[in-house]
Amino acid sequence: MRIKDKVAIITGSGRGIGKAIALRFAEEGAKVVVDDVNQETGNQTADLIQSEGHTGIFILADVTDPKMVEALVTKTIRSFGKIDILVNNAICSTNDVLTNNWDANLNVILKGAHHCSQIVIPEMKKNGGGSIVNIASVNGLIGLQGIHAYSASKGAIISLTKSLAISHGADNIRVNCICPGTIQTEVWEPMIERNPNILNDIIPHYPLHRIGQPIDIANAALFLASNESSFATGAIFTIDGGLTAGLHNFPI
Repeated sequence: MRIKDKVAIITGSGRGIGKAIALRFAEEGAKVVVDDVNQETGNQTADLIQSEGHTGIFILADVTDPKMVEALVTKTIRSFGKIDILVNNAICSTNDVLTNNWDANLNVILKGAHHCSQIVIPEMKKNGGGSIVNIASVNGLIGLQGIHAYSASKGAIISLTKSLAISHGADNIRVNCICPGTIQTEVWEPMIERNPNILNDIIPHYPLHRIGQPIDIANAALFLASNESSFATGAIFTIDGGLTAGLHNFPI
């Protein structure tokens, strides 16, 4: 097992990419702390981990509230004694993304990741190091329509990743970032209600001729959390089916 007995906190892991990461980490031997603001979905993820014979608990914490993050870390230490891995995955609602709610996007995506990192890092130092994996987006790399607040927040996550990486490399804390392309999760449900064909319409933009699945990102996160990526820090891993590689259907 690649992260056997490692303790991992995954924010926003009640559904979607975060849930897939939580399940994948548990399969590889980690003791997983599922964090989410939705108690129902958070408990469902933790229950699923346990039903498969792995170790996982749910702790409700809003990453925008430093006191709740402190409580999340305290409860994790009380339950498992240490923290080896942090995955900053939490995002705001789809409506907040589509309506360019700047406060919601910045507070959850950017400030939330900063709060969690700053509170977890001292615990990682005590343990001799650790791995932080930030989930950004291709929206932070290229312009995509009018989703300004979300794109700016994800772009800032990329910069935060690099800043944290150079600040804590000497502490043996690695900080890396994943930029997913279109991933089929519950986040898309409101948009599918408006346009049932939206995901099929997106596929032609991808050189691999498919959109991603949560497991595609979970596998990348596992690599970055494990010792297999021991010389990677401050790196941006674009897992996007070739979307940002270029214009594969540009006429010449």
